[in-house]
Amino acid sequence: MPLSQKWWDFLGSMRLAISLLTILAIASAVGTMVKQNEPMINYVNQFGAFWAPWFGSLGLYDVYNQPWFLVILVILLISTSICLIRNTPKMLRDMREFKNHNRTNTLLHLHEHDRWQSTESVQILTHSAAQILQKHGYQVRASKNADGVYLAAKRGRYNRLGYIFTHLAIIVICIGGLLDSELSIRAQVLLFGKQPFSNVATQIPDNGILSNDTLSYRGNVSVSEGKTVDYVLLDYDQNTQLVQKLPFNLHLDKFTIDYYSTGMPKRFASDVSVQDKTTGETFKQTIEVNHPLRYKGVAIYQSSFTDGGSSLKLGLYPMTGTVSQPAMADAVMFKNHQIAVAGNEYTIEWREFKAINVEDISGTVTKAAQDISPLAHAMRPTGMEKKFESLGPSIQFVLRDKTGQGVEFRNYTSPVTLDSQAVILSGVRTNPDEDFRYLRIPADGEQSIGDFMRLRAALSNSALRDRAIRQYALTLGGGADTEQFVSGTTKMLDVFAQGGLGQLGQLLERDLPEQQRDQMASSLAKALAGNLWELLNVARVAEGLKPLPDNEQSRQFARMLMVSYSDSLEYGSPVYVQLQGFEQVQASVFQMTRSPGQFWVYLGSLMLVLGTLAMTFIRERRLWLHIKPNEHGEQVLTVAASSTRRTFDYLSQWQKVLADLRGMG
Repeated sequence: MPLSQKWWDFLGSMRLAISLLTILAIASAVGTMVKQNEPMINYVNQFGAFWAPWFGSLGLYDVYNQPWFLVILVILLISTSICLIRNTPKMLRDMREFKNHNRTNTLLHLHEHDRWQSTESVQILTHSAAQILQKHGYQVRASKNADGVYLAAKRGRYNRLGYIFTHLAIIVICIGGLLDSELSIRAQVLLFGKQPFSNVATQIPDNGILSNDTLSYRGNVSVSEGKTVDYVLLDYDQNTQLVQKLPFNLHLDKFTIDYYSTGMPKRFASDVSVQDKTTGETFKQTIEVNHPLRYKGVAIYQSSFTDGGSSLKLGLYPMTGTVSQPAMADAVMFKNHQIAVAGNEYTIEWREFKAINVEDISGTVTKAAQDISPLAHAMRPTGMEKKFESLGPSIQFVLRDKTGQGVEFRNYTSPVTLDSQAVILSGVRTNPDEDFRYLRIPADGEQSIGDFMRLRAALSNSALRDRAIRQYALTLGGGADTEQFVSGTTKMLDVFAQGGLGQLGQLLERDLPEQQRDQMASSLAKALAGNLWELLNVARVAEGLKPLPDNEQSRQFARMLMVSYSDSLEYGSPVYVQLQGFEQVQASVFQMTRSPGQFWVYLGSLMLVLGTLAMTFIRERRLWLHIKPNEHGEQVLTVAASSTRRTFDYLSQWQKVLADLRGMG
């Protein structure tokens, strides 16, 4: 056998096609279970630092555009095409042929057969048998020779179309899949000098812009209100992108968003204007979820929304020194903002601004201050039950020093009630893979962090601290040991101001035996809270404000300030950035796709359904009837039937047909 014939038989073999289909099915299952085209860090978190690179080298993070996947798709296309070319003529011929059996003894070897005699004439039997078979849905062909009459009947001939349609469906789907793949993009990079650029590139190189003739693509673009775009960004791999120019200009006239009473988005839509680059024709349309805009082969979907460069008014509170009032600053989202704190320069890199937040605050819930050890950490969670609450506007940013080291923060503007206390939350993390840890700052009577900042600044002001200590000593009755009390309290506040509750706890562990620590810790915490309450009142009076009333609520507030200040020493920032006002600018995120293979995939899927239905519900059945005279002048009738599957339905119908034929006489 020639080598070409061997290859032809191999490529057209069923074993090869089934093997390829199995591999594609497994790969598609992996592509469904593993999120595709995610940042690499997400896969490291999911699979670990060892396995993530291995899975990446196999292309499991972009399965459908891997060379091996496309090669298998092409081979399957070739294999199925060869199978269809070889078998279609035979199947079409079988649909037309009736397969006459001219030898009666052959019929007796089939599973379903019978034989009997009749005294009726050949003509009557032939005519009656043809009518009976037609009544049961058979097509009948009769032939005659010197030995007798031969009837060949069949039904369900369109069963063969099921095989043709299913094979043709695989071909059409493969073609659609190849049309919608990144073959045209990869070809431009490999053969025509296009060069992907870094995701952080500030200027797009000319060779990073794809041809207008790109066959298919899928990408995203963010458009701010009042802005126009004529391109879409395409991810080439984990770290690089390409730009695809569009045949039209897309202008975002207005972005609309409606919320549920819980603050969750209910509906968001974009009113856009589209201008054809060739004709200049302009039209308007609204794009929303499940209602895309389609124009010139490009489908524009409402993917999500983000900030479009809102103007922010910031209050920059120093976290060290004796200044308690904030410095005011204006910033714009996504434009790095330079600040100077205590002679050091920092850069604020904006990540996110949200005007409305509904958050799960269960991770920030702790026991009330009076219910826990005075030296316990205030941010230790005690339960994971979800608790959703509206937290108002928030800003998320990275504060980076001149060496490049950065800490990420998420600061909320409005207070939220936790453990019966109104607090303002500030999340902090040093690694984007971590969850935020939240600093809880008690909100004062004006629902702000003013009193916290006054207390923090007063702890750094020796004059205010000395005045507060002496006033607190007087409230305790004074006496000959006042100076000793002032000296001891000053030392306590020095230690607390520098190291918080943790450092006070270390001193107790160092200087006292274990059996005395709990009692001394309780006394020390009570004295510390009283001095801080007095210090806060002194600071308020120094700024021309009224002192807090002497009641349990104020004392509880002072205890919360004590714990919060202790935690703030681990905050990791020399400045607290508070959002004090904003002018929001919305941006719409569109996903734009060009999918010329979509029609063919849908057509192939329809053909696959039709073919499967034809193979399942249309059964090819054949029946033969021989009528021959014998030496007694009677007619000997021999009947037999066959089917691709001997089902209960087939056997039941065979009995009915046989009974009707025997009833002829």
